Amino acid sequence: MKKFRENLRRIFRRRSSRHRYVELCDVPRYQRCVVDLLGQPFVVPDGVSFYYSYREIFGDEIYRFHASHPRPVVVDCGANIGTSVLYFKSIYPECSITAVEADPRIFSILQANLAPHRLQDVTLLNKALSHEKDSVSFHREGADAGRIHGLGEACKESMQVETVQLDDLIGEQVDFLKIDVEGAETDVICASEKLRRVSSMFVEYHSFADAPQSLPRLLSALSDQGFRYYIQTQYCPAQPLTDPTHHLGMDLQLNVFAKRVGEGR
Repeated sequence: MKKFRENLRRIFRRRSSRHRYVELCDVPRYQRCVVDLLGQPFVVPDGVSFYYSYREIFGDEIYRFHASHPRPVVVDCGANIGTSVLYFKSIYPECSITAVEADPRIFSILQANLAPHRLQDVTLLNKALSHEKDSVSFHREGADAGRIHGLGEACKESMQVETVQLDDLIGEQVDFLKIDVEGAETDVICASEKLRRVSSMFVEYHSFADAPQSLPRLLSALSDQGFRYYIQTQYCPAQPLTDPTHHLGMDLQLNVFAKRVGEGR
């Protein structure tokens, strides 16, 4: 009965969350505004992006994971403006989070958005996740689509950003790993030697129309490291064989969920 009531609460919460902030879709793109999130002011650099991000994170709860203890370790690569960090703290208040964001301007918003909450055990890093230890040319889109791969006309600004490797972020144990790094995900995962320390993860896979697809390598790496994976479509042309339209240069975008075989519920 307890689980049934919790499921009902989650259904009602999901339905209400899918409509909250919908008015932001009428705000001109890339116009900064401030909303109330969890009782504190929250800076939004792009209304449309935030609305859909909030729907996924707080409504659909795509980052929900099971932890066997009250203080799970979370590594959030691609933390953007902090919506995911606040979500993790809402479901596991005592969790420890390392949040990585490459875009310097978005990172400053991330810091500002989290400051009023005075969160404990949250480390913020202004670096780009990469399979190499170096600096990379990072291209700003202005919202949540900044990346190392070229942005074309959508690029607002390019700059050099210091990198961090995934294995530098993984300690003895990571309960949940989130990787949303706009195209660097496959190389990062394939270069890691510590994935067996991760219990579950979320990876957003990006396929660029002007580059070879790396999905087979990504899925093979997850399988080799003992994960069972599940895939949801984030973006795909309605008729890809006859009308291969692109979104910011991408012809496919997938949500990949992975859980270590034999762990969790």
